[in-house]
Amino acid sequence: MTEARFMAARLGALLLASALAGCATTTPARFYTLTPQATPPAVPPLAGRTILVGPFELPAYLDRPQMAVRTEDGEIRLREFERWAEPLEDAFMRTFTADLIAATGTEQVLAVPIPQRLAVDYRVMARVARFDVDQAGEAVLVVQWYASDQDGRVLLAPRQGTFRRAAGAAAPAEKRVAALSGTIADFAAAVAGSLAGLPAS
Repeated sequence: MTEARFMAARLGALLLASALAGCATTTPARFYTLTPQATPPAVPPLAGRTILVGPFELPAYLDRPQMAVRTEDGEIRLREFERWAEPLEDAFMRTFTADLIAATGTEQVLAVPIPQRLAVDYRVMARVARFDVDQAGEAVLVVQWYASDQDGRVLLAPRQGTFRRAAGAAAPAEKRVAALSGTIADFAAAVAGSLAGLPAS
C-alpha cells in the first residue's frame, strides 16, 4: 500500500469513528418530576384533622425511569429520553400529600412511613391501576382507594375513580407531565370531599 492510500484509509477510519461517536450522543435524556396543583378551597373542609396517607401501590410497568405512553391497542411504549427524576411511586406520594394538604385545609397530612404511632382521624390507602398518557395526549389516572381510622376500621368503603386531563396530541413532555400532575390534584380533591362528610375520630 502506498503512503497516499495509507493516509486516505486512515482518514476514512477516523471520519467513520467520529460519525459513530456523534450518533451515540445525539439526544441527551431530560428529567421531569410531578408537581402539586390543588387549589385551596375558600372554606377548609378538614381544618384541624390529622390524615395519614399510604401506602400507595403503583403498577409494575411504572417501576422504571422512562415515561410511559399507552397506544390504542394497549401497548406501553417507553420514552427513552424522557425520564423521571425520582422513583415515580415516591413522586406520586409526595405530590398527592401536598395536594391533599391544599384540598383539605389541614397541614396535618402525613405520609408513611412515620417514625412513631400518632393519633390520626383518617388513613387513606390506594392502589393505582393506571397512570400514563395515551397517544391522543390525554393523561389518565385510574385508582382504587379507601379510608379507615387509625385502628383499621373502614370508614369509606373501597371505591374507584378515573381522572383525566388533556395535554394535547403531540404535546411536549412538560405538558404531559403537567397533565399527569393535574390528575393527582383531582384525585386529592375527590378524597378531600369524601373525607369531609365523615366525623372526626
